Amino acid sequence: MNYLSINGVDVSNLVSGLKVGFETLVSEDSGRNANGDTVLDIINRKAKIYVTFRPMDGNEMARLLGAISSYVVDVSFRNPQTNTISTVTAYHGTPEPEYYWIHNNQVLYKSFNLNFIEL
Repeated sequence: MNYLSINGVDVSNLVSGLKVGFETLVSEDSGRNANGDTVLDIINRKAKIYVTFRPMDGNEMARLLGAISSYVVDVSFRNPQTNTISTVTAYHGTPEPEYYWIHNNQVLYKSFNLNFIEL
């Protein structure tokens, strides 16, 4: 099942954990008023997608890094609010693949986390 694609590349089989947060953005005018009441000026809501990628071999890592080679990417993910696939344009954190071992021209990378924040 395809539940996570980056720039059209299905990376669902590389995922070991997926969490979706929904951030509410408020204006700088939000806060407490003179009466001590909270005043909120909601300006938008954005998704933040937290992904844990499983250990990968060299080819899988190259495919993933190729999909995120640009800083701004289109991310399609299973949206828990709608139970459908949603697509957002997002930027991502710095990928930090770490070698687990290199042996006889075979490579294995450790699992790592990467977040995608909707623009």
